[in-house]
Amino acid sequence: MALRDEIKNPTLKDCIDKIATKNFSTLGVIVELERNYPNDVERIKSSSARNWRSVIGMAIKRFSVQTNIIKKISPSDESPARWEKNNALF
Repeated sequence: MALRDEIKNPTLKDCIDKIATKNFSTLGVIVELERNYPNDVERIKSSSARNWRSVIGMAIKRFSVQTNIIKKISPSDESPARWEKNNALF
């Protein structure tokens, strides 16, 4: 199992649901993860101390592809990525 799979889709959905705006960045999800799931974040940090934010970013991308709840609205070379919630699902 890849490190990005440590953060499960229900966890990400819960964090995204807590973001009040339709548009958000990867950093907004990271803030919610740190606030609500500190053990998951610490597990990622301990395995990837330098790149833990990018691992969470990959988990968000996986979530987007698997669930279609959010879509990426920023160019692929922009970091942190910007996301948009799917209107039909929210």
